[in-house]
Amino acid sequence: MTDKKITIWTTKGGCGKTNISAELALQLSYPVITNEQESMLSSIINTDRLLILKPNQEIPDMNCGVIFDFGGYIDQRLEKVLTISDVILVPTLPEISDIQGCINSLQTIQKYNKNIVVIVNKTESAKDFESVEAIMNKISTYPLFEIKKSRALPNIYLKKQSIKDMCDESPLDRYSYRKILEQFNCLIKYIIT
Repeated sequence: MTDKKITIWTTKGGCGKTNISAELALQLSYPVITNEQESMLSSIINTDRLLILKPNQEIPDMNCGVIFDFGGYIDQRLEKVLTISDVILVPTLPEISDIQGCINSLQTIQKYNKNIVVIVNKTESAKDFESVEAIMNKISTYPLFEIKKSRALPNIYLKKQSIKDMCDESPLDRYSYRKILEQFNCLIKYIIT
């Protein structure tokens, strides 16, 4: 497996960006760098693998795989992160205001990097994914991945382990979380190959 620099970013809050970052960091055993001072990641990622940037703190050079979990608008740090990333994941919810935020984010990111993947997050039905896919296909050719709505993601913080680890430990979790685990496995396979 080749180490990758993975950024999860969107201008729109509440799209599940940090939950996606958490699962990827736990499954890939990557450190995380975030600009969010009150990040939930601090409850599950050891301090030796989590850097919460102080305001105006520079991005350190990383010679390993890393997850950048960034919120907010473009500044010099985010410009650097977007430029050096191997892939940028842009989450959206299947709601029109979130999709518009995703489109705005895509337009911003394209100036820095074209290795973009759209994550349709917290879907509740096949129609949720299909409606976002129909809109995105009209404006871009970026790959789309689905992450269904699931208790698995909040449980990452309660159990302090990845969905994969939860499924490995519990037959009930393996049954309950099989679809979302499969979705993350597909996403990870795409990212690391």
